[in-house]
Amino acid sequence: MSEQRRNFTRIAFDADTFVNQDTHHYPVELLDISLNGVLFRQPLEWQINPRKPVMISIELSSDCIIRMEARIVHLSEDTAGCQCLNIDLDSISQLKRLVELNVGANTLLDRELAALVQQD
Repeated sequence: MSEQRRNFTRIAFDADTFVNQDTHHYPVELLDISLNGVLFRQPLEWQINPRKPVMISIELSSDCIIRMEARIVHLSEDTAGCQCLNIDLDSISQLKRLVELNVGANTLLDRELAALVQQD
């Protein structure tokens, strides 16, 4: 997808991140995050069904974890991109604050929040 069509600013971010599906639990390397989803490096050997939702946990600190249900929308040889399907209020508040701190412009953040709402 070209940058001109992208509605959400991607923020390069590093935090302990885990992907879960059914009984499978994988630590992954988070590459970037947006209000709409995440991009991470795939584990070398993982058994994820790309047609089923995954749960993603991003640990900002021991008491601050962003949790989202997501679907895999992009797979390459070594990365996976996921779109957020469901996120709780605490997690979206933390994610909004993270984006706000990194974007720097309230008008850009407001535009992205509006685009997020329009997806539903």
